[in-house]
Amino acid sequence: MFLKKKLERIKLFVIGFLGATFARILFSTVKIEEKPSGYPKQLKSQGKNVIYAYWHSFMLAPGYAARNLGIKVLISRHTDGEYIAQIAQQLGFNPVRGSTTRGGVNALLSMIKKVNEDTSFVITPDGPRGPRFIVQPGIIFLGQKTNYPVLPVALGLTNYWELPSWDKFRIPKPFSKAILIYGDPITIPPILDKSKVEEYRELLEKTLNEMRAEAERMVKNM
Repeated sequence: MFLKKKLERIKLFVIGFLGATFARILFSTVKIEEKPSGYPKQLKSQGKNVIYAYWHSFMLAPGYAARNLGIKVLISRHTDGEYIAQIAQQLGFNPVRGSTTRGGVNALLSMIKKVNEDTSFVITPDGPRGPRFIVQPGIIFLGQKTNYPVLPVALGLTNYWELPSWDKFRIPKPFSKAILIYGDPITIPPILDKSKVEEYRELLEKTLNEMRAEAERMVKNM
């Protein structure tokens, strides 16, 4: 049993290392334009913490742009989430395990307890199993309890592979171009009734989808 667990840890480390290496090599060929330029690093240097929100299918490029900043990222407890967690850790993120469907409340509470650690968070609000492009309310709860603004992020790609997964996960092709748009922060009041929670959930969903359409238009002109 001990040997089996040790081999499993080695396997996960290797997968994480190879995945992170693949991302570094791939993005060394991809031109990423950020608007505003270098925004995550700017926020970090200014001591400003936010909750980054972007769709599950687009996580690769914005995740790479915000690497090595010690950001906490909510990652599913599913088996594939373990692989993603290992890759994220290799890229300088701090994974918190849970989701909107499994371990979600405990994971969100764990993230809230990290507020005093002076770090931003990342949530893919339609993850880990969808529905695609539909915001789950957990991110609104996190915004309430942390008093961190939710920062919507959108991605446009000129050329990419699309996986046959529920989210149609997109991987940019080598030597393609990407544009990342950082929207206006959305501040969630600490006390909301159910109808107001739904209003903010709908606002974030509408904003993310409008920004997605805008990013896809803008990237065609790069």
